[in-house]
Amino acid sequence: MSSQPRHVVRTVLREALESKQGGEVVVKSASLSGRIFVVERKVAWVVITEPSAPNFSSLLMEERLVSRDDIEQVMAECRKKGGNFCETLVAWGLVPRETVRGLLLQHLSRQLRALLALTDAQALFVPQPRAYSSQLTFRLEELVPPVSQPPPPHSPEERIPMANVKQSLEESLKIEGAFAACLVDAKSGMTLGSIGGSPTFNVEAAAAGNTEVVRAKLKTMNALGLKDRIEDILITLGEQYHVIRPLSTREGLFLYLALHRSNANLALARFKLADIEKSLAV
Repeated sequence: MSSQPRHVVRTVLREALESKQGGEVVVKSASLSGRIFVVERKVAWVVITEPSAPNFSSLLMEERLVSRDDIEQVMAECRKKGGNFCETLVAWGLVPRETVRGLLLQHLSRQLRALLALTDAQALFVPQPRAYSSQLTFRLEELVPPVSQPPPPHSPEERIPMANVKQSLEESLKIEGAFAACLVDAKSGMTLGSIGGSPTFNVEAAAAGNTEVVRAKLKTMNALGLKDRIEDILITLGEQYHVIRPLSTREGLFLYLALHRSNANLALARFKLADIEKSLAV
């Protein structure tokens, strides 16, 4: 794959969607790789090929719609008869079709947004005719609304003052060790503002992926009957700290901060991020 422009994934995906033959779009970058499967000019599946990437089976179990045994039996049936995983779930009466479609739309949208957010990616369309035994496919506009499409209207008090967001993110990046920060909508995975990052760390792709972390924690708290709020979530890597700070003033939004572990003071960083969260008016 040769050097390509910033929006190459979207460009190559549109090429695939215009093809009568269909096939798959292979995406590679320094931080993330994946594949987008296209059938009859619609998106049939999106997969991020990383061991830690969320999968659809986990989402179904988080929603308490199926058990692990159910998943294993459905997969065995699909391997044996070549059936479609989602269609088999519906055919066996495990999950209603509309529920499967809604969750699948949500899952594929998050995966696709993460790939489209990559700015250093290379992409290649591999035409490949394939029989797809499911009608659970989506138009690109269903998964990712066009950039020109205006957001849903909000009342004046619900509008997000972007100047305040920009200032808060700039303050976040002044925290010792910080190299990337963003404000994220946990429901859609969309980044409402970002700063920093590097060619090997796409902050928007990371934020989209971490919406699953927030959702999973909220599901667990709900299952345990914990009537409390999340102050922050800390992810410790070998060379980095990632801090997720849900906003107390606006449900569904969270601040995401990435720091170099070698020169970060974690306790001070969490304290300063809490102050920034309190001053962020949204």
